[in-house]
Amino acid sequence: MGWNDFSLPACGEFYDNEDGSSRQEELRSLEPGDVLALVREPENAHDRMAVAIFTARGIRVGYLRRDRAVWIGSKIDRGFPVNAIVQRVKGIDLAGATLGLVMRVNMEGDLPELPEGRADVVWEDAA
Repeated sequence: MGWNDFSLPACGEFYDNEDGSSRQEELRSLEPGDVLALVREPENAHDRMAVAIFTARGIRVGYLRRDRAVWIGSKIDRGFPVNAIVQRVKGIDLAGATLGLVMRVNMEGDLPELPEGRADVVWEDAA
């Protein structure tokens, strides 16, 4: 496992996007290891520090929590190579459950690696 990789939960996964695309439907299509893009949204009307999470298909599936967005967004703004992948989709095996996203992130230019044997481990409070 990459020594600089860490796990982060997303937030806002249950909202639909402005273009009508469903974040929940997009989450259903994801697999562990799928590449994600973290994109700063300085023009976001709700939070100028927002960092959105997009899939490889260009669908927004959520955001970083504000405290993480400030930290990681500042790295993105300064040109640090921030990479993310899907670690797991919470609730995917529960019929009718609202889905959530846990991702692996690396800010050293490497593609993060999934934790061996424990894709469900999250190293911070997911609340």
